[in-house]
Amino acid sequence: MSKPPEPSHPLNHRRIVNPMNDESQQLHRTAMELTAISESALAYCTDQFDIERFVRIAEIGQELLQLVSAEELPPFDREVASTAGYTTPKIDVRGAVFDPEGRVLLVREILDDGRWTLPGGWCDVGDTPRGSVEREVLEEAGVAVRAGHLAAVLDREVWGHQPPLDHHCYKFLFVCEALGPVDLSYTSSETSEIGWFTVDDLPELSTSRILPAQIEVLHRHWLNPGPATLD
Repeated sequence: MSKPPEPSHPLNHRRIVNPMNDESQQLHRTAMELTAISESALAYCTDQFDIERFVRIAEIGQELLQLVSAEELPPFDREVASTAGYTTPKIDVRGAVFDPEGRVLLVREILDDGRWTLPGGWCDVGDTPRGSVEREVLEEAGVAVRAGHLAAVLDREVWGHQPPLDHHCYKFLFVCEALGPVDLSYTSSETSEIGWFTVDDLPELSTSRILPAQIEVLHRHWLNPGPATLD
């Protein structure tokens, strides 16, 4: 079956408004920046007095972050920070598989909030973003895919995901092609069920991982592949 025609009016490229107010958002950004500066400094610093100062900066960053976090954060770990190296954003990959009717394949998480999301996760060291998302879709949804199109590279902070993380994160969103049948009875150690959903009638999503507007971006790219969204 061919793909449905493109809607007569394009989907708006909109963000989910971050429930935190402007002051809280600024506090969160400041806390992450302090933590990143201290971790990068601890990777190279040898003077004991400077080390103590940078550890304290990291502790202050953690304390500020706790003020805007809805969950209890783990305490600052000096040993982990000292071996982290120069701090850069982490990469989260997500893969969208669509059926001929334009429904998207979602998985329900077992861990964390138990809500629905696109299959995906952190990009592993030594693997490519494409390889990582293809592996994640296979593990979480049980279907082999080919990641054919990078639809978006997004800044998690800009898009207002909740809850906020204690580190900066970029999200790579891929449109994937299923290479075999999808077994809706599949479960895994990370997912309790999978299912097809229309883009305009999504289940309750794990907003820490994916947002409805991001699924709309992927659906639009599935209909008409074009240059990746960079935001």
